[in-house]
Amino acid sequence: QDGYSVAWRRLFGSGALRHISRIDLTRLKKEIGLTSVIDLRSSIEAKEQGIEILSEVGIRYHSVPFITRSGDSNREREMFQEFSNMGEVYLSLARDKEFNRRVIEALEIIAEPENHPLVFHCFVGKDRTGILAAIVLSILGVADADIIEDYTLTAPYMEELLKSMNNNPEIAEGVKHLPGYFWKAAPESMALFLSTLQREYGSVRGYVEAQGAEASLPRRLKRSLLT
Repeated sequence: QDGYSVAWRRLFGSGALRHISRIDLTRLKKEIGLTSVIDLRSSIEAKEQGIEILSEVGIRYHSVPFITRSGDSNREREMFQEFSNMGEVYLSLARDKEFNRRVIEALEIIAEPENHPLVFHCFVGKDRTGILAAIVLSILGVADADIIEDYTLTAPYMEELLKSMNNNPEIAEGVKHLPGYFWKAAPESMALFLSTLQREYGSVRGYVEAQGAEASLPRRLKRSLLT
């Protein structure tokens, strides 16, 4: 919106990196020059799914769990039944004080140039990762339409991912209760998330500031990520 461009190859969003190969790791380190990773998974997820091998090559690892899982699948099932799309799920998270504290923690890490290039990821790479990407891009001044398009880039991969999970005995039981809309990266979901925050807080930046972020944080993000 201010005539700048988002810097290329400084931030990367991803699903969990637990299946990363040595060849992949070499590419991340040598070709991309990755210095830092923000893991948005809960401690339970990290324990069950494993911590990536990135730390073996000196990449800084930051655990910033966006959701503290109780491990209660019945409660999770009930929660998803309350909603009809992922946008409503995202908004329910954005009304949780602990979630908001973690968002600011992740933004502070992203705002530091010394942490770039940086990858942030959750498990699937669509929801927690998508929320953080949308918040960063909105603060930088990217138009809603472009943020929504960025979010929906995940959609073509969901069917293959779900099939892979259903074929994995270690994971299949944990995902079978998730509703069909969970596996969508629908533009309507991100549009609802952005428009609601803008209506309630004036802007996504206003939402972040209302959660206690330092007044300088948006300026530091722009300084680090705009060219």
